[in-house]
Amino acid sequence: MKAHLSLYNEVEQPVEPIDEHKLAVAEEKPAKIQAPKPSYYLVNASTPLKAVLIALAILAVWAVAEFVLV
Repeated sequence: MKAHLSLYNEVEQPVEPIDEHKLAVAEEKPAKIQAPKPSYYLVNASTPLKAVLIALAILAVWAVAEFVLV
């Protein structure tokens, strides 16, 4: 069953074939791109010392347990 749309008229439009050479060749130089500001980057990042020490302690306990229990 087709819907009846009284306000809609479909009109055919002409289509030109795609010229790949015209699409591949630029007519003008591209605009310069603005580099992002350095303030957007993470600067002076420091490793959390407390977390590293806890991880090293866990690693040391695991290493000792590995040799003692096996």
